[in-house]
Amino acid sequence: MNPGDIDLDALLKRLHLPTVRRLYPGYAARAAAEGWSHRDFLALLIAEEVAHRNDTRVQKAARHAHFPFVKTIEEFDFVFQSSLRRQQLGPYLGPELVSEGRNLVLSGRPGRGKTHLGVAIGYRAIQNGFTARFVGASALIDELGAASRAGRLNEATAGWVTPDVLIVDEVGYLQHAENAANVLFGVVDQRYLRRKPLIFTTNKRLRAWGDVLHDHDLAEVILDRVLERGEHIILGGRSWRTKHVDPEMLGDPGADPESVRNPVAGSPPVPPAS
Repeated sequence: MNPGDIDLDALLKRLHLPTVRRLYPGYAARAAAEGWSHRDFLALLIAEEVAHRNDTRVQKAARHAHFPFVKTIEEFDFVFQSSLRRQQLGPYLGPELVSEGRNLVLSGRPGRGKTHLGVAIGYRAIQNGFTARFVGASALIDELGAASRAGRLNEATAGWVTPDVLIVDEVGYLQHAENAANVLFGVVDQRYLRRKPLIFTTNKRLRAWGDVLHDHDLAEVILDRVLERGEHIILGGRSWRTKHVDPEMLGDPGADPESVRNPVAGSPPVPPAS
């Protein structure tokens, strides 16, 4: 076979190598001009293809995660949110989040960065090769409640067990249905048994989850499972949304003094930032 007779462009298209197909003419010219070896020429082209495919995978997975926005951990202002150190999130930013089935509860008053952190952890998990799903607590509970009434609770629960990482946002922010604890427990328990990470954000103290979910005993069971392999981090300080406003005008002293006491055994209080 004469190499000059081969339609390289058609072969690359058939092999679904769009990045190589797009870049190889320019790279071939550079290789000739700069004296690249055949290996270097091929290695650079393949590296570009792999990088492009990874970027495409991350973008697709982020869309499927249904994040309300995309925020990264690098965009989080740890100077303004001084009640948290970046090092505290280290265990949740690597592959061990999934491999070790670690959970996290982020609590604090509105505007403290809880949702940003939940999204950032989920997005980092996607970058590490895993899947993630973001859902508001009320939307999740309403969906599961409707499925329960239709006799499809097991099927609906299974759908929320599938993602490698599940972020449940704003527990207690809106009024939850009367059967909230019952339907939420199924998701928590199944993920607990499979050692799949759960990230919760909440503006309620953990001791108030019984009132929020309308069942104190089941709320305790839920938190017991989550915190067995998890941590509770309390975000204090001022709200991001009103940081341009004089705090005295808002009557906002920052974190509630009582919030620094951990309401759940086994979850130590977060040490102050240095």
